Amino acid sequence: METNANTPAIIEPQNIQTVMRDAPAAFSENQVSHDRCLQAASALISRAEAEGMTEPLDQEIAVFISRARKTLDKMNSKRSAVTQIFDRIRSAYTALENDIDPSRKDTLPFRLQQCRNSYAAARRAEQEARQREQMRLRQIQAAKDIHRDRCKAELRQIADTLVRERTAQLRDIYAATTLATCELTLKHIQQFTDTIHPDTLSDHYFPRVAAIHIPESIPGSERLGIEKAVFEELHPDLLFQCSDIIRAEKQGLIDMIPSRRRELERIAQADAQEAERIRKEMQERDRIEAERREKEQADRQEKERAAAELAAKKSEMDSLFSAAQAGAPAYQPKTQVRKRIKVLNTEGFIEIVGMWWAHHGSALTMEELQKIFSKQITFCNKLANDKENPVLIKSQHITYEDDIKAK
Repeated sequence: METNANTPAIIEPQNIQTVMRDAPAAFSENQVSHDRCLQAASALISRAEAEGMTEPLDQEIAVFISRARKTLDKMNSKRSAVTQIFDRIRSAYTALENDIDPSRKDTLPFRLQQCRNSYAAARRAEQEARQREQMRLRQIQAAKDIHRDRCKAELRQIADTLVRERTAQLRDIYAATTLATCELTLKHIQQFTDTIHPDTLSDHYFPRVAAIHIPESIPGSERLGIEKAVFEELHPDLLFQCSDIIRAEKQGLIDMIPSRRRELERIAQADAQEAERIRKEMQERDRIEAERREKEQADRQEKERAAAELAAKKSEMDSLFSAAQAGAPAYQPKTQVRKRIKVLNTEGFIEIVGMWWAHHGSALTMEELQKIFSKQITFCNKLANDKENPVLIKSQHITYEDDIKAK
């Protein structure tokens, strides 16, 4: 912007001479006019208060007010030559300041600030887009992790179910033992397979995990990849553990065959009452032993489940921490983000006034509200004083009074 053309007026000698010559005289004359006017007004007020208003006194006051207006115009005219110079000086200074004020439109600093604002807004939009994308990826990864954990839980549960079925079959064989079939029972238990074929496990596993609901953001190929990866990762150890449990169950039952044979021989040699008693004791021992084995198996499964949950939570926390580190931008300008109302239609202003009234306006005094709403009150007064079509507000909260002025 070019330098203001009024700037040289500040240092022109004639302006300094005008101020030095005219200012004292103008002020002195205005001071005399001021004192005389107030003296005459004070005398008229004293008469009005002492004698009361009369027609002659009213006419005298009207003449005085007319002269006071003329005196005011003369006083203004006398000082204007001096004050106009000061106004030009102030304007010259403020023009220089306004040219470099970043808050004033159309200045170069303002345009630079707008460049910064636009750049900051663009960088913020980029950052928010990155954050949304990172959140989307985290959600997809979290869904994958959850599905992976569910697949692991399903596979372990299927393995446990197969083990229970096999151990239950062994116990049924053992429970059906009679004195005549002891050797046959021993042979059946010894020949009972203690392995579970991988195909048996997979035939149960894949239909089960296929029924699990997962977000549509995970493609079917990735889902199947997760399910296969879980099976390949866990099934060797699970089958080995299953074989150990079945083998231990077999050996425990084999070890119990001799004692079972002796109990059956006692039952065969005893009378009916004694035989019944021995049989009940034998059944009670079998029940207690079965419960002990079931509890051991349940405790082992619970420990495995708790360990799996802990590992899943740790994996989730590690994933979130890594995503937060990766999402940090290299540079981000300092910004101050504030909400700003954008009114979409005229009805919005009613809602703005309603919020202002609810949170602030209702607590103000009558004087404060009259000052704030002075323009609106003036407009309503204008409608009320329309000579052809006056419009008045009809409300229990508003009344009109006559404002009488003498001319």
